[in-house]
Amino acid sequence: MKMTLPLQWIVVAFILMALISCERNDTVFYEDDDAENLSVFSDMGNNVMSCYINGHPFRTRDRVLHAGFSSAHLRPEIELFKDDAAADSDTLTITWTTDTNAPNPHSVSLVLAVKKGFSYSDLNAFNNMRLAVDGVNGYFMIDYNRSEKGTGSIYFLRAILMPGNAAGINNQLSGVFEATLPSFKITRGRFDHTLPVGGGEGVVFF
Repeated sequence: MKMTLPLQWIVVAFILMALISCERNDTVFYEDDDAENLSVFSDMGNNVMSCYINGHPFRTRDRVLHAGFSSAHLRPEIELFKDDAAADSDTLTITWTTDTNAPNPHSVSLVLAVKKGFSYSDLNAFNNMRLAVDGVNGYFMIDYNRSEKGTGSIYFLRAILMPGNAAGINNQLSGVFEATLPSFKITRGRFDHTLPVGGGEGVVFF
């Protein structure tokens, strides 16, 4: 039986809508039995960060890739930026973002002073490293508010960034952290992310 023209257009429109609205969720969340509403500490590329902020659970939003006909747009939970405007050093900023504001803030950032010309291979030097964030070499920040800089510590279990490598190594960032700010106390922070680089599907921009 031959379809009528209007029905054919309905079918085509339905297919187009399905393609346009296609999306992929790359976040995996497993709750920690010993920390309610926080993710387990993992090193699997689960694309999530969680912590307590003033005792309230904070969890990053899901990493969702929205795909269309000719392009894709990633809505990431983490982004890494390098600022190379200063003459003698660069600044690396790692920002974690959530979609839920109350009672917690919208984002948590770590700002680190790094050497001039900081590159992918320099990020790899953080692998299996613990840093004291003392307000001099870096600071924690809530909602991009630089008037409230926090101190603390961070341990990078994995810090691997090798874009275009032929060995098939996953670009990865994972570890734990805690911080104290004038108005906020961050405890039991844990993070685990893959690190695609640049473009519409990236989280690393340097």
